[in-house]
Amino acid sequence: MTTANWIEYGINQNYIQLYPYRDFWNIKINEDSGGEGRFGKVFSAEWLVTNRKVALKKLKKYDVEKFVTEVRMHAKSHSSKNIVRFLGLTKEEGIETSYMMVLEYADQNNLRMFLQKYTNFEWDGKLKISLDIAKGLGYLHSLNIAHRDLHSNNIVINQVHNCTQSEFVARITDFGSATVLSDDNNDNDTNKVLGQIPFTDPKYLNDHRYYRKDLRSDIYSLGVVFWEISSNTAPFMNFMEEFTGDYRDLCLAMAIISGFRENRKILTPDEYYILFKRCWEGEPSERPNIDAVIEALATINPILSNSLVETITIGDTPN
Repeated sequence: MTTANWIEYGINQNYIQLYPYRDFWNIKINEDSGGEGRFGKVFSAEWLVTNRKVALKKLKKYDVEKFVTEVRMHAKSHSSKNIVRFLGLTKEEGIETSYMMVLEYADQNNLRMFLQKYTNFEWDGKLKISLDIAKGLGYLHSLNIAHRDLHSNNIVINQVHNCTQSEFVARITDFGSATVLSDDNNDNDTNKVLGQIPFTDPKYLNDHRYYRKDLRSDIYSLGVVFWEISSNTAPFMNFMEEFTGDYRDLCLAMAIISGFRENRKILTPDEYYILFKRCWEGEPSERPNIDAVIEALATINPILSNSLVETITIGDTPN
């Protein structure tokens, strides 16, 4: 079955819901979240049937296979509250290959914009969001799905209102590079794109022609995400400001391959610092698996955190 036919098959088998395009109005480019994902433009819209705001992600004409990959990964991972909910598809009338994913809308935008907005966000909230992200990634890894493009623009934040209080919830999105590692395929070419260098596994930066990103690559990316949460700053900003021109990304990649990492920020809990340092180890075998990350996060107390670096044990490393 071709990738294009897979969507039609999913719709015909009721595996994927197809909603009339006329059910959506006030469609506009979602500038607040950057306006465009790696494989498609992102719009906000009002869904008349449910009276709710949603995100619409439009297929780029030349990225049909990647779009299908993202739809398939969303469909597989719909059961986690820390994965952006995939609601179905819609299609612009009269336009060929014009499918759009209907996704849960993130009212607080992506993680990077959230951290820039809430500069005084307390550590209890940071740890809660970190745990959300780890749980979302843990759900993917339990299905043997590697995200392979995890960074702060591919994590979104919603404010969820309960009976007596509200809380911020982090969710992972953008599965255009994701893959099921048990699949005996020849790997798609999305894995041959470097992605965002600050978040990319140094093993892959060093040999992206032959090294395949896997679950441990996600752990590396997660470590950099945790550093960004601790600092409220995009990684390697100072480094990037020192270089200009076409060689800037190459210089950063070479530095990361050589072991260059960001410094610890003041007030970062000891255990959190040790955790993200373990996550971004250069050797994949020295990184903790996602279960160990979740376990470590659940035990960190931002107020009582004063344990010595040498006494922390993170847990087992991935297989």
